[in-house]
Amino acid sequence: MIDLQDGHPNHRLWQKMIDTGRSSAANCANLLRNDASIKTVEEFLDTLINSSHYDRRIRPFFDQHKPCNVTMTIHINTISAINEVNMDYNTDLIFRQSWYDPRLNYSGTDWAKKSPQITLHYSLIDRIWVPDSFFRNAKEGKRSDITVPNRLIRIHLDGKVLYSQRLLLKLDCQMKLQKFPLDNQTCVVNIGSYGFDTNDLAFFWDEAQNISAIRVNEDLEMPDFVLSNHEARYCNRTTATGSFTCLLVVLHLKRLFGYYLVQVYIPSMLIVILSFVSFWIDHKSVPARISVGLLTVLTVTTQSSGIRSQLPRVSYIKAIDVWMSACLVFVFAGLLEYALVNVIARKGELRQQVRFSKEVIGNRLAQVHFYKKEDIQGSGETMETLVHKSSGGDRNMSGNASSHVQYSSMSNANASSTQLNPISQSVLPQPARIANAAKPVRDSAQFVDLVSAVLFPVAFIVFNIIYWMVYLNMQVEYVLK
Repeated sequence: MIDLQDGHPNHRLWQKMIDTGRSSAANCANLLRNDASIKTVEEFLDTLINSSHYDRRIRPFFDQHKPCNVTMTIHINTISAINEVNMDYNTDLIFRQSWYDPRLNYSGTDWAKKSPQITLHYSLIDRIWVPDSFFRNAKEGKRSDITVPNRLIRIHLDGKVLYSQRLLLKLDCQMKLQKFPLDNQTCVVNIGSYGFDTNDLAFFWDEAQNISAIRVNEDLEMPDFVLSNHEARYCNRTTATGSFTCLLVVLHLKRLFGYYLVQVYIPSMLIVILSFVSFWIDHKSVPARISVGLLTVLTVTTQSSGIRSQLPRVSYIKAIDVWMSACLVFVFAGLLEYALVNVIARKGELRQQVRFSKEVIGNRLAQVHFYKKEDIQGSGETMETLVHKSSGGDRNMSGNASSHVQYSSMSNANASSTQLNPISQSVLPQPARIANAAKPVRDSAQFVDLVSAVLFPVAFIVFNIIYWMVYLNMQVEYVLK
Protein backbone atom coordinates (compact mmCIF):
# COMPACT_ATOMS: atom_id res chain seq x y z
CA MET A 1 0.00 0.00 0.00
CA ILE A 2 1.06 3.61 -0.67
CA ASP A 3 0.83 6.21 2.09
CA LEU A 4 0.03 9.69 0.79
CA GLN A 5 1.73 12.29 2.96
CA ASP A 6 0.72 15.93 3.26
CA GLY A 7 3.31 16.95 0.72
CA HIS A 8 1.89 14.70 -2.02
CA PRO A 9 0.24 16.62 -4.91
CA ASN A 10 -2.92 14.53 -4.71
CA HIS A 11 -3.15 14.50 -0.93
CA ARG A 12 -6.10 16.90 -0.84
CA LEU A 13 -7.90 14.97 -3.61
CA TRP A 14 -7.31 11.77 -1.71
CA GLN A 15 -8.61 13.22 1.52
CA LYS A 16 -11.69 14.58 -0.24
CA MET A 17 -12.45 11.13 -1.73
CA ILE A 18 -12.07 9.53 1.66
CA ASP A 19 -14.34 12.11 3.31
CA THR A 20 -17.03 11.56 0.69
CA GLY A 21 -16.84 7.82 1.33
CA ARG A 22 -14.80 4.98 -0.05
CA SER A 23 -17.91 3.27 -1.35
CA SER A 24 -18.96 6.32 -3.37
CA ALA A 25 -15.83 7.11 -5.31
CA ALA A 26 -17.86 7.73 -8.45
CA ASN A 27 -19.89 10.45 -6.70
CA CYS A 28 -16.72 12.07 -5.52
CA ALA A 29 -15.39 12.11 -9.08
CA ASN A 30 -18.62 13.67 -10.27
CA LEU A 31 -18.26 16.36 -7.65
CA LEU A 32 -14.87 17.25 -9.03
CA ARG A 33 -16.02 17.32 -12.65
CA ASN A 34 -19.47 18.92 -12.44
CA ASP A 35 -18.43 22.39 -13.37
CA ALA A 36 -20.70 24.61 -15.49
CA SER A 37 -17.72 26.54 -16.79
CA ILE A 38 -16.63 23.58 -18.94
CA LYS A 39 -17.79 24.36 -22.46
CA THR A 40 -15.56 22.42 -24.87
CA VAL A 41 -14.53 18.78 -25.04
CA GLU A 42 -10.91 19.81 -24.69
CA GLU A 43 -11.67 21.50 -21.38
CA PHE A 44 -13.70 18.48 -20.30
CA LEU A 45 -10.86 16.05 -21.05
CA ASP A 46 -8.32 18.29 -19.38
CA THR A 47 -10.50 18.38 -16.30
CA LEU A 48 -11.22 14.65 -16.41
CA ILE A 49 -7.61 13.50 -16.59
CA ASN A 50 -5.89 16.56 -15.20
CA SER A 51 -2.90 15.66 -13.08
CA SER A 52 -4.27 17.75 -10.24
CA HIS A 53 -7.32 15.50 -10.03
CA TYR A 54 -6.08 12.20 -11.49
CA ASP A 55 -2.91 10.33 -10.51
CA ARG A 56 -2.10 7.62 -13.05
CA ARG A 57 0.29 6.01 -10.58
CA ILE A 58 -2.57 4.83 -8.37
CA ARG A 59 -4.66 1.91 -9.51
CA PRO A 60 -8.49 1.98 -9.38
CA PHE A 61 -10.18 0.82 -6.15
CA PHE A 62 -6.97 1.33 -4.23
CA ASP A 63 -8.91 3.27 -1.59
CA GLN A 64 -11.40 0.40 -1.19
CA HIS A 65 -8.67 -2.18 -0.62
CA LYS A 66 -10.00 -4.48 -3.32
CA PRO A 67 -8.44 -5.63 -6.57
CA CYS A 68 -9.18 -4.04 -9.88
CA ASN A 69 -10.85 -6.53 -12.21
CA VAL A 70 -9.61 -6.46 -15.78
CA THR A 71 -11.48 -8.36 -18.49
CA MET A 72 -9.71 -9.32 -21.70
CA THR A 73 -10.44 -10.49 -25.21
CA ILE A 74 -8.04 -11.53 -27.96
CA HIS A 75 -8.64 -11.56 -31.70
CA ILE A 76 -6.04 -13.65 -33.54
CA ASN A 77 -5.43 -12.38 -37.05
CA THR A 78 -2.60 -14.67 -38.15
CA ILE A 79 -0.38 -17.46 -36.88
CA SER A 80 2.79 -17.99 -38.88
CA ALA A 81 6.41 -19.14 -38.87
CA ILE A 82 5.94 -22.11 -36.55
CA ASN A 83 9.55 -23.11 -36.01
CA GLU A 84 10.40 -26.55 -34.60
CA VAL A 85 14.11 -25.73 -34.22
CA ASN A 86 13.61 -22.62 -32.07
CA MET A 87 10.25 -23.84 -30.73
CA ASP A 88 8.39 -20.61 -31.28
CA TYR A 89 5.77 -19.06 -33.54
CA ASN A 90 4.67 -15.63 -34.70
CA THR A 91 1.22 -14.20 -34.22
CA ASP A 92 -0.57 -11.01 -35.13
CA LEU A 93 -3.35 -10.29 -32.64
CA ILE A 94 -5.57 -7.56 -31.26
CA PHE A 95 -5.37 -7.39 -27.48
CA ARG A 96 -8.29 -5.72 -25.68
CA GLN A 97 -8.52 -4.90 -21.96
CA SER A 98 -11.43 -3.39 -20.05
CA TRP A 99 -11.67 -2.20 -16.47
CA TYR A 100 -13.56 0.32 -14.33
CA ASP A 101 -11.87 3.43 -13.03
CA PRO A 102 -14.24 5.39 -10.73
CA ARG A 103 -12.11 8.50 -11.16
CA LEU A 104 -13.12 8.61 -14.85
CA ASN A 105 -16.86 8.36 -14.16
CA TYR A 106 -18.69 11.31 -15.68
CA SER A 107 -22.23 9.96 -15.63
CA GLY A 108 -23.44 12.93 -13.55
CA THR A 109 -22.21 15.56 -15.95
CA ASP A 110 -23.82 17.25 -18.91
CA TRP A 111 -21.29 15.55 -21.16
CA ALA A 112 -22.82 12.15 -20.38
CA LYS A 113 -25.83 13.10 -22.48
CA LYS A 114 -23.74 14.54 -25.25
CA SER A 115 -21.25 11.69 -25.50
CA PRO A 116 -21.89 8.40 -23.65
CA GLN A 117 -18.38 7.36 -24.58
CA ILE A 118 -15.26 9.25 -25.54
CA THR A 119 -12.54 7.87 -27.79
CA LEU A 120 -9.20 9.41 -26.91
CA HIS A 121 -6.14 9.92 -29.03
CA TYR A 122 -3.48 7.27 -28.45
CA SER A 123 -1.13 9.92 -27.07
CA LEU A 124 -3.42 10.31 -24.04
CA ILE A 125 -2.88 6.71 -22.97
CA ASP A 126 0.17 7.81 -21.02
CA ARG A 127 -2.00 10.09 -18.88
CA ILE A 128 -4.26 7.42 -17.37
CA TRP A 129 -3.64 4.23 -15.41
CA VAL A 130 -3.41 1.02 -17.46
CA PRO A 131 -2.79 -2.56 -16.26
CA ASP A 132 0.79 -3.81 -16.31
CA SER A 133 -0.16 -6.89 -18.30
CA PHE A 134 2.54 -8.66 -20.30
CA PHE A 135 2.99 -11.86 -22.27
CA ARG A 136 4.90 -14.36 -20.19
CA ASN A 137 6.05 -16.55 -23.07
CA ALA A 138 6.98 -13.72 -25.43
CA LYS A 139 10.44 -13.79 -27.01
CA GLU A 140 9.96 -10.67 -29.10
CA GLY A 141 7.14 -8.23 -29.59
CA LYS A 142 6.16 -4.83 -30.85
CA ARG A 143 3.11 -2.73 -31.49
CA SER A 144 1.95 -2.26 -35.03
CA ASP A 145 2.59 1.26 -36.27
CA ILE A 146 1.13 0.97 -39.79
CA THR A 147 0.14 3.59 -40.70
CA VAL A 148 -0.23 5.11 -37.23
CA PRO A 149 0.23 3.43 -33.85
CA ASN A 150 -2.59 0.87 -33.64
CA ARG A 151 -3.81 1.81 -30.15
CA LEU A 152 -7.28 2.70 -28.94
CA ILE A 153 -8.44 4.14 -25.63
CA ARG A 154 -12.14 4.66 -24.99
CA ILE A 155 -13.83 5.94 -21.82
CA HIS A 156 -17.48 5.24 -21.06
CA LEU A 157 -19.66 7.49 -18.93
CA ASP A 158 -19.70 4.98 -16.05
CA GLY A 159 -15.90 4.97 -15.86
CA LYS A 160 -15.35 1.83 -17.92
CA VAL A 161 -12.13 2.00 -19.91
CA LEU A 162 -11.43 0.05 -23.09
CA TYR A 163 -7.81 -0.25 -24.13
CA SER A 164 -7.09 -2.02 -27.44
CA GLN A 165 -3.82 -2.48 -29.29
CA ARG A 166 -2.51 -4.53 -32.17
CA LEU A 167 0.59 -6.57 -31.31
CA LEU A 168 3.11 -8.53 -33.37
CA LEU A 169 4.56 -11.22 -31.13
CA LYS A 170 7.00 -14.08 -31.30
CA LEU A 171 5.88 -16.53 -28.61
CA ASP A 172 7.58 -19.54 -27.14
CA CYS A 173 5.93 -22.93 -27.77
CA GLN A 174 7.42 -25.99 -26.12
CA MET A 175 6.74 -28.72 -28.65
CA LYS A 176 6.63 -32.47 -28.15
CA LEU A 177 8.15 -34.05 -31.24
CA GLN A 178 7.96 -37.75 -30.39
CA LYS A 179 5.38 -38.25 -33.18
CA PHE A 180 6.86 -35.81 -35.70
CA PRO A 181 5.63 -35.45 -38.45
CA LEU A 182 2.46 -37.24 -37.33
CA ASP A 183 2.13 -34.96 -34.32
CA ASN A 184 -0.32 -32.42 -32.94
CA GLN A 185 1.06 -29.47 -31.03
CA THR A 186 -0.38 -27.32 -28.27
CA CYS A 187 0.83 -23.73 -28.05
CA VAL A 188 -0.29 -21.07 -25.60
CA VAL A 189 -0.52 -17.33 -25.18
CA ASN A 190 0.25 -16.65 -21.52
CA ILE A 191 -0.89 -13.28 -20.16
CA GLY A 192 -0.01 -12.15 -16.67
CA SER A 193 0.54 -9.15 -14.44
CA TYR A 194 4.13 -8.17 -13.92
CA GLY A 195 3.94 -6.16 -10.70
CA PHE A 196 0.43 -6.34 -9.19
CA ASP A 197 -0.41 -9.49 -7.29
CA THR A 198 -3.86 -11.00 -6.85
CA ASN A 199 -4.64 -8.56 -4.02
CA ASP A 200 -4.32 -5.63 -6.42
CA LEU A 201 -5.25 -6.96 -9.86
CA ALA A 202 -7.36 -9.82 -11.20
CA PHE A 203 -7.64 -10.90 -14.82
CA PHE A 204 -10.80 -12.41 -16.32
CA TRP A 205 -11.90 -13.43 -19.78
CA ASP A 206 -14.67 -11.24 -21.18
CA GLU A 207 -17.33 -13.82 -22.00
CA ALA A 208 -20.42 -11.62 -21.74
CA GLN A 209 -23.45 -12.59 -23.80
CA ASN A 210 -22.00 -16.06 -24.36
CA ILE A 211 -19.44 -14.73 -26.82
CA SER A 212 -16.05 -16.36 -26.70
CA ALA A 213 -13.24 -14.18 -25.47
CA ILE A 214 -10.92 -15.79 -28.03
CA ARG A 215 -11.74 -14.98 -31.61
CA VAL A 216 -9.85 -16.27 -34.61
CA ASN A 217 -9.80 -14.91 -38.11
CA GLU A 218 -12.00 -17.10 -40.30
CA ASP A 219 -9.48 -16.89 -43.14
CA LEU A 220 -6.59 -18.06 -40.97
CA GLU A 221 -4.37 -20.48 -42.88
CA MET A 222 -0.99 -21.99 -42.07
CA PRO A 223 1.28 -23.95 -44.44
CA ASP A 224 2.10 -26.80 -42.04
CA PHE A 225 -0.72 -26.76 -39.48
CA VAL A 226 -4.42 -26.29 -39.09
CA LEU A 227 -5.95 -24.77 -35.96
CA SER A 228 -8.21 -27.57 -34.79
CA ASN A 229 -9.41 -25.93 -31.57
CA HIS A 230 -8.76 -23.11 -29.14
CA GLU A 231 -9.82 -22.46 -25.57
CA ALA A 232 -9.51 -19.87 -22.81
CA ARG A 233 -8.19 -20.92 -19.41
CA TYR A 234 -7.32 -19.39 -16.08
CA CYS A 235 -4.11 -19.81 -14.15
CA ASN A 236 -2.20 -18.34 -11.23
CA ARG A 237 1.54 -18.11 -10.77
CA THR A 238 3.18 -18.01 -7.36
CA THR A 239 6.68 -16.60 -7.15
CA ALA A 240 8.94 -15.23 -4.47
CA THR A 241 7.24 -11.84 -4.78
CA GLY A 242 3.67 -13.12 -4.43
CA SER A 243 0.79 -14.77 -6.25
CA PHE A 244 -0.02 -13.32 -9.65
CA THR A 245 -3.06 -13.71 -11.86
CA CYS A 246 -2.70 -14.97 -15.42
CA LEU A 247 -4.75 -16.10 -18.40
CA LEU A 248 -4.04 -18.74 -21.03
CA VAL A 249 -5.03 -18.97 -24.66
CA VAL A 250 -4.59 -22.63 -25.63
CA LEU A 251 -4.13 -23.29 -29.35
CA HIS A 252 -4.46 -26.87 -30.56
CA LEU A 253 -2.55 -27.27 -33.82
CA LYS A 254 -2.76 -30.30 -36.07
CA ARG A 255 0.14 -30.83 -38.43
CA LEU A 256 -0.64 -31.30 -42.11
CA PHE A 257 0.99 -34.57 -43.16
CA GLY A 258 0.80 -34.15 -46.93
CA TYR A 259 4.11 -32.33 -47.33
CA TYR A 260 6.10 -34.96 -45.45
CA LEU A 261 4.27 -37.78 -47.21
CA VAL A 262 5.31 -36.45 -50.62
CA GLN A 263 8.76 -35.18 -49.71
CA VAL A 264 9.96 -37.81 -47.22
CA TYR A 265 7.94 -40.99 -46.88
CA ILE A 266 7.18 -41.85 -50.51
CA PRO A 267 10.72 -41.09 -51.82
CA SER A 268 12.40 -43.07 -49.05
CA MET A 269 9.97 -45.94 -49.59
CA LEU A 270 10.79 -46.02 -53.30
CA ILE A 271 14.51 -46.00 -52.52
CA VAL A 272 14.09 -49.05 -50.28
CA ILE A 273 12.08 -50.82 -52.99
CA LEU A 274 14.84 -49.96 -55.48
CA SER A 275 17.37 -51.67 -53.24
CA PHE A 276 15.25 -54.85 -53.42
CA VAL A 277 15.68 -54.90 -57.21
CA SER A 278 19.34 -55.85 -56.76
CA PHE A 279 18.29 -59.29 -55.49
CA TRP A 280 17.06 -60.13 -59.00
CA ILE A 281 20.34 -59.13 -60.67
CA ASP A 282 22.87 -61.91 -61.31
CA HIS A 283 25.49 -61.96 -58.57
CA LYS A 284 28.22 -62.03 -61.23
CA SER A 285 27.15 -58.51 -62.32
CA VAL A 286 29.31 -56.87 -59.69
CA PRO A 287 29.20 -53.24 -60.98
CA ALA A 288 25.42 -53.24 -61.28
CA ARG A 289 24.72 -54.59 -57.81
CA ILE A 290 27.38 -52.46 -56.11
CA SER A 291 26.08 -49.33 -57.84
CA VAL A 292 22.49 -49.99 -56.75
CA GLY A 293 23.54 -50.72 -53.16
CA LEU A 294 25.78 -47.68 -52.74
CA LEU A 295 23.33 -45.36 -54.50
CA THR A 296 20.46 -46.30 -52.20
CA VAL A 297 22.58 -46.06 -49.04
CA LEU A 298 23.94 -42.62 -49.94
CA THR A 299 20.51 -41.33 -50.96
CA VAL A 300 18.85 -42.38 -47.70
CA THR A 301 21.76 -40.95 -45.69
CA THR A 302 21.55 -37.60 -47.49
CA GLN A 303 17.78 -37.44 -47.05
CA SER A 304 18.06 -38.24 -43.35
CA SER A 305 20.68 -35.52 -42.85
CA GLY A 306 18.47 -32.96 -44.56
CA ILE A 307 15.55 -33.79 -42.28
CA ARG A 308 17.66 -33.64 -39.11
CA SER A 309 18.88 -30.16 -40.03
CA GLN A 310 15.29 -28.90 -39.84
CA LEU A 311 14.65 -30.27 -36.35
CA PRO A 312 16.02 -29.47 -32.89
CA ARG A 313 18.53 -31.70 -31.15
CA VAL A 314 16.28 -33.45 -28.68
CA SER A 315 17.18 -36.39 -26.46
CA TYR A 316 14.22 -38.58 -27.45
CA ILE A 317 13.59 -40.51 -30.66
CA LYS A 318 11.15 -39.02 -33.14
CA ALA A 319 8.88 -40.92 -35.51
CA ILE A 320 10.80 -39.62 -38.52
CA ASP A 321 14.04 -40.91 -36.94
CA VAL A 322 12.57 -44.39 -36.65
CA TRP A 323 11.43 -44.32 -40.28
CA MET A 324 14.70 -43.07 -41.75
CA SER A 325 16.76 -45.42 -39.58
CA ALA A 326 14.67 -48.39 -40.70
CA CYS A 327 15.06 -47.39 -44.37
CA LEU A 328 18.81 -47.09 -43.89
CA VAL A 329 18.93 -50.52 -42.24
CA PHE A 330 17.03 -52.11 -45.13
CA VAL A 331 19.21 -50.64 -47.89
CA PHE A 332 22.41 -51.33 -45.96
CA ALA A 333 21.30 -54.90 -45.27
CA GLY A 334 20.70 -55.30 -49.00
CA LEU A 335 24.30 -54.27 -49.65
CA LEU A 336 25.56 -56.70 -47.01
CA GLU A 337 23.42 -59.44 -48.56
CA TYR A 338 25.29 -59.07 -51.83
CA ALA A 339 28.58 -59.25 -49.97
CA LEU A 340 27.41 -62.53 -48.43
CA VAL A 341 26.31 -63.90 -51.81
CA ASN A 342 29.62 -62.91 -53.35
CA VAL A 343 31.58 -64.67 -50.59
CA ILE A 344 29.50 -67.83 -50.95
CA ALA A 345 29.99 -67.84 -54.73
CA ARG A 346 33.75 -67.27 -54.52
CA LYS A 347 34.26 -69.97 -51.90
CA GLY A 348 32.22 -72.43 -53.95
CA GLU A 349 34.17 -71.64 -57.09
CA LEU A 350 37.45 -72.05 -55.21
CA ARG A 351 36.42 -75.46 -53.90
CA GLN A 352 35.31 -76.46 -57.41
CA GLN A 353 38.61 -75.36 -58.89
CA VAL A 354 40.52 -77.44 -56.35
CA ARG A 355 38.31 -80.45 -57.05
CA PHE A 356 38.67 -80.00 -60.80
CA SER A 357 42.45 -79.69 -60.50
CA LYS A 358 42.60 -82.94 -58.56
CA GLU A 359 40.54 -84.71 -61.22
CA VAL A 360 42.74 -83.37 -64.01
CA ILE A 361 45.92 -84.49 -62.26
CA GLY A 362 44.43 -87.94 -61.59
CA ASN A 363 43.34 -88.30 -65.19
CA ARG A 364 46.77 -87.34 -66.47
CA LEU A 365 48.42 -89.93 -64.25
CA ALA A 366 45.95 -92.60 -65.40
CA GLN A 367 46.65 -91.78 -69.02
CA VAL A 368 50.42 -92.00 -68.53
CA HIS A 369 50.12 -95.36 -66.80
CA PHE A 370 47.79 -96.70 -69.50
CA TYR A 371 49.99 -95.66 -72.43
CA LYS A 372 53.09 -97.12 -70.83
CA LYS A 373 51.35 -100.46 -70.46
CA GLU A 374 50.19 -100.38 -74.09
CA ASP A 375 53.69 -99.62 -75.32
CA ILE A 376 55.11 -102.65 -73.49
CA GLN A 377 52.43 -104.97 -74.88
CA GLY A 378 52.91 -103.62 -78.41
CA SER A 379 56.69 -104.17 -78.24
CA GLY A 380 56.25 -107.85 -77.20
CA GLU A 381 53.97 -108.58 -80.14
CA THR A 382 56.47 -107.06 -82.57
CA MET A 383 59.32 -109.22 -81.35
CA GLU A 384 57.26 -112.38 -81.62
CA THR A 385 56.31 -111.45 -85.16
CA LEU A 386 59.95 -110.84 -86.08
CA VAL A 387 60.99 -114.21 -84.62
CA HIS A 388 58.24 -115.96 -86.50
CA LYS A 389 59.25 -114.11 -89.64
CA SER A 390 62.91 -115.07 -89.37
CA SER A 391 62.18 -118.76 -88.64
CA GLY A 392 60.11 -119.16 -91.81
CA GLY A 393 63.26 -119.02 -94.02
CA ASP A 394 61.34 -118.70 -97.32
CA ARG A 395 61.45 -115.36 -99.15
CA ASN A 396 58.26 -116.16 -100.96
CA MET A 397 56.45 -116.03 -97.70
CA SER A 398 57.72 -112.52 -96.98
CA GLY A 399 54.71 -110.93 -98.56
CA ASN A 400 52.39 -113.01 -96.49
CA ALA A 401 54.45 -112.29 -93.43
CA SER A 402 54.37 -108.57 -94.13
CA SER A 403 50.67 -108.79 -94.56
CA HIS A 404 50.46 -110.67 -91.31
CA VAL A 405 52.62 -108.16 -89.52
CA GLN A 406 50.54 -105.27 -90.92
CA TYR A 407 47.39 -107.03 -89.95
CA SER A 408 48.78 -107.71 -86.47
CA SER A 409 49.80 -104.07 -86.05
CA MET A 410 46.37 -102.89 -87.11
CA SER A 411 44.78 -105.41 -84.81
CA ASN A 412 46.97 -104.21 -81.95
CA ALA A 413 46.14 -100.61 -82.74
CA ASN A 414 42.43 -101.40 -82.80
CA ALA A 415 42.78 -103.29 -79.56
CA SER A 416 44.66 -100.39 -78.02
CA SER A 417 42.01 -97.91 -79.11
CA THR A 418 39.31 -100.25 -77.89
CA GLN A 419 41.00 -100.47 -74.50
CA LEU A 420 41.69 -96.69 -74.34
CA ASN A 421 38.13 -95.54 -74.99
CA PRO A 422 36.61 -96.98 -71.82
CA ILE A 423 39.35 -95.43 -69.71
CA SER A 424 39.16 -92.08 -71.39
CA GLN A 425 35.42 -92.01 -71.06
CA SER A 426 35.54 -92.96 -67.42
CA VAL A 427 38.43 -90.87 -66.08
CA LEU A 428 38.87 -87.84 -68.35
CA PRO A 429 36.96 -84.71 -67.20
CA GLN A 430 34.01 -84.00 -69.43
CA PRO A 431 32.27 -80.57 -69.85
CA ALA A 432 28.95 -81.97 -68.68
CA ARG A 433 30.56 -83.26 -65.49
CA ILE A 434 32.20 -79.86 -64.85
CA ALA A 435 28.89 -78.05 -65.34
CA ASN A 436 27.11 -80.47 -63.03
CA ALA A 437 29.77 -79.95 -60.36
CA ALA A 438 29.54 -76.14 -60.62
CA LYS A 439 25.75 -76.14 -60.48
CA PRO A 440 25.52 -76.49 -56.65
CA VAL A 441 27.68 -73.36 -56.34
CA ARG A 442 25.34 -71.32 -58.50
CA ASP A 443 22.33 -72.78 -56.75
CA SER A 444 23.68 -71.73 -53.31
CA ALA A 445 24.17 -68.09 -54.34
CA GLN A 446 20.87 -67.96 -56.19
CA PHE A 447 19.09 -69.49 -53.21
CA VAL A 448 20.32 -66.70 -50.92
CA ASP A 449 19.18 -64.08 -53.44
CA LEU A 450 15.82 -65.79 -53.83
CA VAL A 451 15.24 -65.92 -50.07
CA SER A 452 16.28 -62.27 -49.71
CA ALA A 453 14.01 -61.22 -52.58
CA VAL A 454 11.06 -62.59 -50.60
CA LEU A 455 12.17 -61.92 -47.02
CA PHE A 456 13.18 -58.26 -47.39
CA PRO A 457 9.88 -57.00 -48.91
CA VAL A 458 7.85 -58.98 -46.38
CA ALA A 459 9.90 -57.53 -43.52
CA PHE A 460 9.45 -54.01 -44.90
CA ILE A 461 5.68 -54.49 -45.16
CA VAL A 462 5.53 -55.76 -41.57
CA PHE A 463 7.57 -52.77 -40.42
CA ASN A 464 5.16 -50.39 -42.16
CA ILE A 465 2.14 -52.00 -40.51
CA ILE A 466 3.69 -51.75 -37.05
CA TYR A 467 5.02 -48.23 -37.63
CA TRP A 468 1.75 -46.69 -38.75
CA MET A 469 -0.32 -48.49 -36.13
CA VAL A 470 1.95 -47.34 -33.30
CA TYR A 471 2.43 -43.70 -34.26
CA LEU A 472 -1.10 -43.02 -35.46
CA ASN A 473 -2.49 -44.23 -32.13
CA MET A 474 0.20 -42.82 -29.84
CA GLN A 475 -0.91 -40.11 -27.41
CA VAL A 476 1.54 -37.47 -26.18
CA GLU A 477 0.74 -35.68 -22.93
CA TYR A 478 1.15 -31.90 -22.88
CA VAL A 479 1.77 -29.98 -19.67
CA LEU A 480 0.74 -26.35 -20.07
CA LYS A 481 2.93 -23.84 -18.34
